[in-house]
Amino acid sequence: MKYLSKRQLSHLQELLDTKEIAARIRARVNVQKESDDTDLTDGDESMTKMMLLELADIAAAQQRMSDHQYGICMECGCTIDYARLQVYATATRCTKCQSLHEQHYH
Repeated sequence: MKYLSKRQLSHLQELLDTKEIAARIRARVNVQKESDDTDLTDGDESMTKMMLLELADIAAAQQRMSDHQYGICMECGCTIDYARLQVYATATRCTKCQSLHEQHYH
């Protein structure tokens, strides 16, 4: 099993930090918009929920990194490919297990 190198982990930590900052900015803008508009649409509420979920996913990934569990598939225990983590930094499953999960639940 090939684990992520320190350099790869550092790059992914920077990526997660950048995603967190961007998500917090989007959340702030959305909250400001909501406070300016008295009539909220379902879409606005859905957007806020999505932003909160994104922030929770990022925080969970950062915690896994602190716990030295980041990049390890929660299903099979194998290392998640670096290329997958570059695209989807909060991934909790390797591509094989994610595919099986999607087939089962969708």
